Amino acid sequence: MFQGRFDNELLSGTLEADTAAAVKGLQGILNGDTGAALAADKAMLAAAGQGFAADAMDVSGNNIAIGGATYVGTATTVSTATSVHGLAQGTIPVTANPNIANGTGGSTTTPPSSGGHPINFNPTALANGTSNLLVRASALQHSTDLVQAGVVFNDAVRASLGLFSLAGSGNSPTFLSSYQADITAVQTDIAAMLANPGQVTLGGHTFALNTTDTAVLTNVEAQLGTLLKAAGGITNAATLATAEQTIHAVQQEILQEIHNDAHLTTALNGVTYLANTGATDVAFQASPAGADDAATLAAATAGHSLKDVGSVFNKVVDIASGGINAGNLQEVNNDLTAISQGLTAILNNKTQLAQIEAGETANAAALTTIHLQTALGQINLQLNKYDAAASTGNQAALRGTADNLLDIIDIIQNDTNLNTAAGGNGAAGHAGGFAEDPGGLTGTVTKFQDNQAQTNFWASFLAEANTINATLQKIATGGAQASQTLITQIQNYQHFGAAFDAAQGAVFQGRFDNELLSGTLEADTANAVKGLQGILNGDTGAALAADKAMLAAAGQGFAADAMDVSGNNVPVNGGTYVGTATTVSTATSIHGTAHGTIPVTANPNIANGTGGTATTPPTTGGGTGAGGNNGNGAGGSNNGTGSGANGSSGGNNNGGCSHHCGGHHDDHHHDEHSSHHDAAVAQAASQQADMSHHQAMTHMWG
Repeated sequence: MFQGRFDNELLSGTLEADTAAAVKGLQGILNGDTGAALAADKAMLAAAGQGFAADAMDVSGNNIAIGGATYVGTATTVSTATSVHGLAQGTIPVTANPNIANGTGGSTTTPPSSGGHPINFNPTALANGTSNLLVRASALQHSTDLVQAGVVFNDAVRASLGLFSLAGSGNSPTFLSSYQADITAVQTDIAAMLANPGQVTLGGHTFALNTTDTAVLTNVEAQLGTLLKAAGGITNAATLATAEQTIHAVQQEILQEIHNDAHLTTALNGVTYLANTGATDVAFQASPAGADDAATLAAATAGHSLKDVGSVFNKVVDIASGGINAGNLQEVNNDLTAISQGLTAILNNKTQLAQIEAGETANAAALTTIHLQTALGQINLQLNKYDAAASTGNQAALRGTADNLLDIIDIIQNDTNLNTAAGGNGAAGHAGGFAEDPGGLTGTVTKFQDNQAQTNFWASFLAEANTINATLQKIATGGAQASQTLITQIQNYQHFGAAFDAAQGAVFQGRFDNELLSGTLEADTANAVKGLQGILNGDTGAALAADKAMLAAAGQGFAADAMDVSGNNVPVNGGTYVGTATTVSTATSIHGTAHGTIPVTANPNIANGTGGTATTPPTTGGGTGAGGNNGNGAGGSNNGTGSGANGSSGGNNNGGCSHHCGGHHDDHHHDEHSSHHDAAVAQAASQQADMSHHQAMTHMWG
């Protein structure tokens, strides 16, 4: 069929004639033609060149790219030749002999250039997370290895929590394009396995497919095609719900078929690896077990146990894989409402909270409480800002859902006591409630490229976090006095973060709402203010000790969160953010890149990202524009409407925090969720920021 449609362009006809004319004209010039002959040569070249371009545009205009995208007629690079950039792979100029297996211009069977290297299946490397199996550039190379294909499939499932397609913000790759590339790679690999069964490997070792395996993989190959077709409908409002429902259903069908094949499952389970989440995964990792039947919902709503609440959360993540849409929105909202009520009940039950925090020091227990509050804040963020918006294809909500749900998992999984209370063994894994989703690939999520205003903001945010932490630690240990001035400073700092976040673009908000709007910053502020007010009110004995523990935990949280979040960003002119900085100018590795002063005011200068009110414009830089002064959902500064999380009112925030007033973020899904955190020192304070519950980012996924 392909030949019948395109022989007359590619075999005998257009391409042939253009080539002949171009070659003849070039040879004439090389042979020294002059006068009329030279003019004829040049005219021939011009006509042939136009013919090449017009023919390519015409022919490709009759085709649809693999994920449903269109071809870009004016493109001059392979990666930009599809409307979804990066969908196509390869290099130009091509060679005479195409690689038939992958359609590129190479003459060998090596996959298109992706910067990858042969996969290291050494068991030690797999076990300690140093194998390049988890590096996107390597994992997406063409192969006939089932483990490699399954790891890429895991990345696709993780990304499917929010298939946003808005390109160009902070140089962030879209999850939709990553998903399409993942599924294309898996489909190509499985097709090659079926075509050459003798070449199939599993974890680098020869693997003989039996009849059942072949039948299963044949079905999977076709189902992957269904996923690609469905992904093409994500950007169309009319087909969004159907596309997401198809993706959810077919992903689960693929996993069920593979796990129902005992021969395949046994072999795949024999090749485990340390995922970027910190959990031990296998290829084609099954989704965590969850439930939202009436009995489970009742137990979760009552806060019977964190495990009950977590079981419903697992179900939410399962349902949301593929996307929140009109078909599942009500179920997701019902489940999240039960989770919100259950977490609130646990936080209000001092006996139950004490049981969860048994064995912890006072400071560690206070931090565990903050972690649980953070999870609650982010559940409410999901309910009040993201769910309904995601069901309509809102880009911030799609990006935010993926980040937020995975973030909540990280919070629980990386707090040993919460992990155990939820049914785990204390380490990140797939058991119990709030269980880890399949891990993603390093490179699916990249660091956010900040513009000048965003660089100024993060530098101020980071530096003041460290100074606030130092002061709170001194108060907690008796080296300084609590004051209303400090309370106001902390409230200003919290509002500064929320208001700036609300004024940024969709991708920025989706990535950082759960730290700056509802979650980490909010919870740290609430606890710091509560502890300071307790001291100012004359608390003594156990109450005073609790106040001081709260201050110590909140201070550590401020510093750790600022270091963690800004570590997912790149300053405007390159370099990195300096996690220990206490001044704006030294908060970037290239000193002086950022401008501004601390302490910040409550209302950021949106135009330049500083804490002042001056209107001096920023210098130009990468990333997205800083946005206008009308930010939704921040609780308001500069005419913020407050229409986002919980609809908090515009204007300055005069309380301990805005919006939900509960929730500390532990870690997030931004730049690849690596669970092996470099426990960096927050600053030269009397207490280091506790990074034990914060994963370093190497996402997404998250």
